Amino acid sequence: MTLSLTTATQMWGPAVFIVFFVGAIVIVIQAFHFLQFLWFYLFEPSSVRSYLHGPAPYALVTGATDGIGKAVAQELFAKGFNLIIHGRNEAKIQKVVEELKAQGRGDIRYFIADATKSGYNFDQLLEPFHDLHITIVIHNVGGNYMNEGKIDDYSAAELVELVNWNVTFHLLLTRALLPQLRTTAVHGPVIVEFVGSQVADGPMPSMVVYAATKAFLRILARGLNTEERFWGTPSGVRFAYLAVGGVSSAGNPLTVSATQPTAADFGKALVEKIGSSRWNYAPYLPHAIMGSVASWFSDSMVDRFVLGLTKQMHEDRQKKRLHS
Repeated sequence: MTLSLTTATQMWGPAVFIVFFVGAIVIVIQAFHFLQFLWFYLFEPSSVRSYLHGPAPYALVTGATDGIGKAVAQELFAKGFNLIIHGRNEAKIQKVVEELKAQGRGDIRYFIADATKSGYNFDQLLEPFHDLHITIVIHNVGGNYMNEGKIDDYSAAELVELVNWNVTFHLLLTRALLPQLRTTAVHGPVIVEFVGSQVADGPMPSMVVYAATKAFLRILARGLNTEERFWGTPSGVRFAYLAVGGVSSAGNPLTVSATQPTAADFGKALVEKIGSSRWNYAPYLPHAIMGSVASWFSDSMVDRFVLGLTKQMHEDRQKKRLHS
């Protein structure tokens, strides 16, 4: 028994229409997201200067003695912010203060704390700055022990240090700062940014705990944004999570390329996007493109790519050891 063309059209017509309609919606949505992406990275005006309010606005930057933190501090100071910088080595931080003061005018203060350690009284740490008008906080401090092994090859003390370094220090410092930030927010915008990592979306062997801590910061930023709007009067304090890819610095020497900028170039990109319209984003455009492309693939495909990349990284490290 055969179907006439008319009968087939009648049977399949609605199905074809539905497929076409759904496909058109998907295309429109993807086109909209693409236009949003272009606007955000190419056309959205920088909002960083909106945080220059009050008689003496301060930016607080943790992990500011080298790498990304130092570059961000330099950029903010150049834009007219006074600074509160953090480090764990007083000699290094005093050197950074001298370098910054040679670049221009402004007040620079600092505090010393080893973020890998616990037991700090954060209220006491921040007491010298309690009357300052802090409008920007950049939680940059963090790192990883690149041991070649599984999680149980780390000592318990090493794991605790990793969590302190990348989570606990940020969490408790934010808790201690919030009352002061809410007071500042009465006069203008205030933002707290957590420097994260793209490894949170594709954890690499030897970086599993580090990746998990960055995922924690992402959820923390989102949750704090919600919490500040829900309880009582909305405070005006905003939070953001920054997905960071490879950045070449003294502590993380990489081959500089379009996808692996210097800390100085990355610092410029980070500061220009402070206060932007998104709460979760990659400040550096090539990192954002890489993240978008990775999102097209399944977790298993991303994991296979990450395994290959990790293998190459460890082989390169072994070669460097042999030639050093």
